[in-house]
Amino acid sequence: MSDMLEQTTAELQLGKAVRIVMQTTPYIIYRALVYGAICVAAVVYLGILGLIGLVFGQAAFFGLLAVSVVLGAVTNLGRLLGHYVLYVLRAGHVALITEIATKGGLPMGVSQTEWAKVRVMEYFREISALAFIDQALTVIIRTVNRRLVNAMSAIPISGLESAAKVGQRIADFSLKYVDEAIIAYTFKTESKNVYEAARKGVILYCQAWKGILRNAVMLTLLSYVFVIAASVVFMIPLGGLALFVEDQGIRFALFAIAIFLGVGLKWILFDPVACASTILAFLHESKGREPDPEWEEKLASVSSRFRKLRDKAAEEMGGAGAAT
Repeated sequence: MSDMLEQTTAELQLGKAVRIVMQTTPYIIYRALVYGAICVAAVVYLGILGLIGLVFGQAAFFGLLAVSVVLGAVTNLGRLLGHYVLYVLRAGHVALITEIATKGGLPMGVSQTEWAKVRVMEYFREISALAFIDQALTVIIRTVNRRLVNAMSAIPISGLESAAKVGQRIADFSLKYVDEAIIAYTFKTESKNVYEAARKGVILYCQAWKGILRNAVMLTLLSYVFVIAASVVFMIPLGGLALFVEDQGIRFALFAIAIFLGVGLKWILFDPVACASTILAFLHESKGREPDPEWEEKLASVSSRFRKLRDKAAEEMGGAGAAT
């Protein structure tokens, strides 16, 4: 077991990834404040619902919880939060990690949060551009994995090929790390035409997909382990508190808080390391390669999102040409 863990750590370059992330400690703190605020807001809200349940009964608690979920879905609250906070937060960390991975360090005497924000806005200029590329990459890579490559062969679990739906879901969950690696490539190229850089990054992923996807899938599986372990740790004190509470609504709220805190810890600590690991894999696997026109045609034939990305790149290039 220890040999397997050691081999996995070496293959994922986790040691190097952790060292890179440690150099972004100020940004980790900033990341913790943002995600921590989200977690605190969720905990406070669940606490309020728990008190309502204590006063008016379990039906009131679960009814309000269901209404909250529906309202959140209808108002696209998660999407709005992603657009205006988390997109820039994640992209800023990707920019920092890419700078360290490719140049060995960060500029001296600058605020990491400010440097990252300026870097993101310098290349993407608008949050809408970053959101377009992030969403396009998710759709394109999912299409690639399902129609052009055998994503199941990248999942390091014996016999999982027979459980195609489970395997595909795991591969889909790993897309966030692949997306971030391609966004890292847009920073690495230092091209102001981020659509063109993303187009090239997608093609390079297709040319070297197996090592990159395998890395992302293994990290996704490790993230499940991390969330379970972290949630169990939070359940110890919260479970002890639940023993003194009779109301089932409050008990459920305490259980949900433990799970949410476990997920929050993953967002703060595990995801940056997984991001760095996938970026390292992408840089290694794509090193020395040039985008293959044959792969570009394959992508254009199966993905309308890729065609839109290519059109955006051409428009941006034409606009730059007209400006000069």
